[in-house]
Amino acid sequence: MPVETTPTASEVYTELKAHERECAVRAESTQRQLDSLTSRIRRLEAIIMGSTVTVILGILTLMWKVLQLPV
Repeated sequence: MPVETTPTASEVYTELKAHERECAVRAESTQRQLDSLTSRIRRLEAIIMGSTVTVILGILTLMWKVLQLPV
């Protein structure tokens, strides 16, 4: 049965620094993905607002045409 040894403070420090570097890389990657999603969401919002205005103007135009029909 192998005997487990307690890591030294130096080993723990080295592992902790490596872990912090990996976390920093992961956080950078996550931030880039969030920035990309933010720009895509803004583009979709603009498309939705433009489409909404078009639909509303279309409905108003139809209502205007219908109300102007001779009786």
